[in-house]
Amino acid sequence: MDIRLQKVREDDAAFLYRFMNDKTILDALDEIPTQLGDWVEAISAWDRDPDEEVTIIFDENKPIGWLGINGLLSEDKTAYIKMIGLFPQYQNKGIGTYALGQALGMLRSRGFAAVALYTDQSNRRAQNCYMKCGFKITEKLVEKMANGALAERYKMELVL
Repeated sequence: MDIRLQKVREDDAAFLYRFMNDKTILDALDEIPTQLGDWVEAISAWDRDPDEEVTIIFDENKPIGWLGINGLLSEDKTAYIKMIGLFPQYQNKGIGTYALGQALGMLRSRGFAAVALYTDQSNRRAQNCYMKCGFKITEKLVEKMANGALAERYKMELVL
């Protein structure tokens, strides 16, 4: 595998639409279906927002997931991983750990003090990935998700 991260571009809207409407992804994230136009608009908004960076995760030239970071303008220098996801067939292969490690390295080089994220308490695979990268569970909470479900979540944090 040749894994790389690339800043999201306009022509990635079709991939994000396909990815975020995959039933496995929708169910895992408690999300609702979206339209292609939603992703065209999101990419445009991300391009104008200095507080966010979004990258597509590739295996060679094939997009297999995405990673989004926000909080880049935070005064306390804490960034948030707002999204990291891979198609199921690419999970449990070290790709998520690698992609997250690349993002953490970038944040370290920019002088960030910490990184935080939220994940479902039931998502052990994601938690294992985050813990391999040094994240610790710092809070338990219940959050209403996009599909209306109440999800038991963890806040996880890493001091850089």
